[in-house]
Amino acid sequence: MDATPVSDQCLMTPPEGSSVRAMLARTAAIGRWLPIAPTSLLPLATVFIAYVIAGELGQATTKIRSGNLGPVWPAYGIALAGFLRYGYRVWPAIATSAFLVAYFSPVPALTAAGQAAGATLGAATGTLLLRRIAHFDPALLRLRDALGLIVLGGVVSPLISATIGMFSLYAAGLQAYSGLGSAWLIYWLGDGTGVLLVTPLVFTLRNLWDIRSPARIAELAALAVLLTAACVLMFGDLPFLAVRLRVLAFAVLPFVMWGAISFGIAGAALSVFLIATIATVLTALGLGSFAGPSPFVNAVLLDVLFVVLSVSGLTLAAVIAERERAEAEREQLVRERIAADARLRLTAIVESSNDAILSVNPDGVIQSWNAAAQRIFGYSEAEVIGQPSTMLIPPEALDDEQEMFRRLKAGERVETYETIRVGKEGTPVDVSVTLSALTDAEGRLTGASTILRDITTQKQAEAALTGLNRKLILAQEQERSRLARELHDDIGQRLALLSFGLTGVAQGLTDSPQVRTQILELEKQSTTIAADLQALSHGLHSSKLELLGLGTAMRSFCEEFSRQHQVRVHFKVHDLAESLPHYISLSLFRVLQEALHNSAKHSGAEHVEVDLWGLHGVVHLRVRDHGVGFNVEASKLGQGLGLASMEERLKLVNGELAIESQPDRGTTIDARVRLSESPSTSVDDVQPTA
Repeated sequence: MDATPVSDQCLMTPPEGSSVRAMLARTAAIGRWLPIAPTSLLPLATVFIAYVIAGELGQATTKIRSGNLGPVWPAYGIALAGFLRYGYRVWPAIATSAFLVAYFSPVPALTAAGQAAGATLGAATGTLLLRRIAHFDPALLRLRDALGLIVLGGVVSPLISATIGMFSLYAAGLQAYSGLGSAWLIYWLGDGTGVLLVTPLVFTLRNLWDIRSPARIAELAALAVLLTAACVLMFGDLPFLAVRLRVLAFAVLPFVMWGAISFGIAGAALSVFLIATIATVLTALGLGSFAGPSPFVNAVLLDVLFVVLSVSGLTLAAVIAERERAEAEREQLVRERIAADARLRLTAIVESSNDAILSVNPDGVIQSWNAAAQRIFGYSEAEVIGQPSTMLIPPEALDDEQEMFRRLKAGERVETYETIRVGKEGTPVDVSVTLSALTDAEGRLTGASTILRDITTQKQAEAALTGLNRKLILAQEQERSRLARELHDDIGQRLALLSFGLTGVAQGLTDSPQVRTQILELEKQSTTIAADLQALSHGLHSSKLELLGLGTAMRSFCEEFSRQHQVRVHFKVHDLAESLPHYISLSLFRVLQEALHNSAKHSGAEHVEVDLWGLHGVVHLRVRDHGVGFNVEASKLGQGLGLASMEERLKLVNGELAIESQPDRGTTIDARVRLSESPSTSVDDVQPTA
């Protein structure tokens, strides 16, 4: 603080260029001898400029000051904030700016130096005391921090600055207010009020700038507008308000509470600062309940008002912030406890699982390994952690695995798939793999979790079942071949001989026309039976398939089937290889037979389309009708063997079967066989039997 005597004889004319800009220009040369590194000049400049501006604002309301000593000195709050923010290294900036503000107030240089020393020492002492509070935070998020700033920063530290400052003033013969005690009280209250008004605002104002919600911005604007209107109403001596009681000044306290509740320390500090600014300016203009005849009383009452509002707002906001922080910490502890319990449960599940469970980072390096993985693959946890997961993947499966991981990185969902892994001894292990992405809180991929179920036993059972099915089908083909030969070579020939014999007998009976007619009828029936047996023989074992190929054999069968069942069968073939392996031709031929018989028996369709073609090394057979259709899943669960027979036949030649059908929408059967693949045991292994 600074002061000059009240009497005109003691008043000094301010030197030319006493503005803020002039003071900055006059002190440009001072920074040359300061022992500060160039990298520290920015904090010094910031504190210096802020102190000078705050000092000029504190001296602006000369009408409520006595001897240039007033009720509020915001520059002291800047000094304390500077020490708290940048440390003791900014003392040259505080001391220099305090000296210049006091010197150009104006007072003698020695007095200005004393006041600057008092402000610097007091603010530094307040900082030292506040930092003795454990984990002191100038943002005042704890009640302990708020009370520390009020008591140590706003009460104790101004005792030093006020005492040294008043000693300097009175040593130079400069007096203010009605005496030493009154002047010292205003000096002390002014510095303390500056701390309560300015220091919290310095550290929390940015919180208000960070508000982005339109509703919150509107609420803050409403608070500022309504608070300004209330201050003008309370301190403006409006003509329509006849009542003038100082106690009405505390009617603005609800607005401070509003700011503290809604916006925390920043809201409370901004509200009190706005009230102090408006009340001080209006009082300086001679308006309001504090513009009385006694400057000392006016100054004390203003300080009391500002202190009460500041203490109320800061403590309320600190209590709310501390409570919210405690609630957040409690919720965090609950979440951490739940997460810990979940991790323990997950760990127990992982370790007790019969499936191998492991995790890898984005580079495919193994991060975790459970007991089941050690049992299945033979590697201990120490042997695999930090190793690439490719150590478990055979070379022929690397490309597929990399493609799966690429899809996972791209955000696609990878379903369970079956593949092969390799154990420690090089033994292949059939596994069912479930791949899941691991992400962080922002959704970025941090790795993958892999569950591998050992299905070796299942595969062995499936292989045994497939082998049994293969043997059954091979036996069936053998029996078909035997029956076809029996029907064609034996029974068919005998029927033919019977037919010839009946014809000869009929020709020899010239005396009995009636008997001759009966014999001819028997001969006709035997011929029909022989033709049916021949067709049945061809169905059981088509010689055309072996001699003329798949396309011709299928066309011939479709024509015979159409004549026998009165169903129009439209057959098309194109782009088919001239020579197909017999095991593929026979399997597709049997699928066609089964599909056409099922269509004639169940669909009620009068027209069936059959397409046979080759494309990119794949033979396709499609049988389509427009009949009543059926439920595919329900049919698979039924007693019929037709669909199962077609699927098993195609499995023998590494083919695939797809069936699309819905009630009243017809049926489409697609069979596909790759020519590049061959079964381990084909239907060519069928040996003729006698």
